[in-house]
Amino acid sequence: MKSALLTVIAASTALAFATPASAAVLIADGITYDLSLDSITNGGLTGNFTLAISGINSASDTEGGRTGINAFAFNDPHVGTAVSGSSAGFNFMTGGLNSTGCDGSGNFYCFDNPSIPPIPAALLGDSLSIMFSVTSNTVGSWDAYETAFKIDWVGSQNNYDLVSKAIPVNGAIPEPATWAMMIIGFGAAGYSIRRRRKALLTQVA
Repeated sequence: MKSALLTVIAASTALAFATPASAAVLIADGITYDLSLDSITNGGLTGNFTLAISGINSASDTEGGRTGINAFAFNDPHVGTAVSGSSAGFNFMTGGLNSTGCDGSGNFYCFDNPSIPPIPAALLGDSLSIMFSVTSNTVGSWDAYETAFKIDWVGSQNNYDLVSKAIPVNGAIPEPATWAMMIIGFGAAGYSIRRRRKALLTQVA
């Protein structure tokens, strides 16, 4: 019984560390921002992200009238500096942003939309999903990335609406410490099963 309990505890521990934490998001002005780290490639230099935005022009949106995104920015990683990036429809720039878009200042990287006119006519739908990749000059930059987020919306009511808050990163890739805990957990589970099996064989004999 004790061995079985140890097995369950060990397996549960491993699964707990193997599963990404429940989604933690930023909600500002009734808009929900969820940033996910999808993968790390290019020998550990490039982080591939998805920024999911929902609640746009909905009942929860305290401003409404949103017709586009002028620019969005994130702080540089804790190790290294972002040197290049890509996102469909946006130009990568170093530095942060202000009410007119990317301004090239501060320890940020920015994606600027060159095609949004000052007051476009069509309202955006309820949600957007923006995929982007960022390459740092240092390996390991994205392993434990904690970010500050800025976005400059375009619209009839909020041309210069600027959100500047922290947004958690929901990482899909376990970090090295997590892998270690997983190995310990599965090892403990295997050891418990082996001891139980040995005890049963001894009883049969």
